[in-house]
Amino acid sequence: MTRAAINILGDGSIIDITSLGRADLAVEHPGPGQYLVRNTLGMCPPPEGWGYVLNQMDAGAAIAIEFADGALAVQVTKDGEPADLLHSITLHVSVEALPAQAMPEPGPIDALAVAQAEAARRRADADSAIAPLQDAVDLDDATEGEAALLKQWKRYRVALNRLPEQPGYPDAIDWPASPA
Repeated sequence: MTRAAINILGDGSIIDITSLGRADLAVEHPGPGQYLVRNTLGMCPPPEGWGYVLNQMDAGAAIAIEFADGALAVQVTKDGEPADLLHSITLHVSVEALPAQAMPEPGPIDALAVAQAEAARRRADADSAIAPLQDAVDLDDATEGEAALLKQWKRYRVALNRLPEQPGYPDAIDWPASPA
């Protein structure tokens, strides 16, 4: 068993698959908020896997994932109702390892793909930190420290979104420091 990452758009189409093994993953989109991923062995557990990452456009969505009958079922809801993703989700899944002789030679590193994946990971961290702080502010229950920390996390997220504007991107990136 090994791992793969699959990026799925809201309409159920696959953006791309990065795999250390089998890469013939398929996605069905049977209804609103429903995505069935075939040819996986389920989600890749920590420490090798990090679960899933939502595009920031889908930050308010709730995700439920279940593996049964050979399909990884991803359910998306917004405000308690099934809803398609506005943009995309990245799933870190387990797949069957390729036989040793069938392992492809490593190709050149795609600096843009690496930069985008790292930025998505960092944005997901920021989204997770921002959500409870924003809730406290929205409910007028935030301390001064929480309000200040919320601004720091939002500035960090804005800086991540502006990475492509940097000279030398994606080969040379000056990553912003995350709030402490």
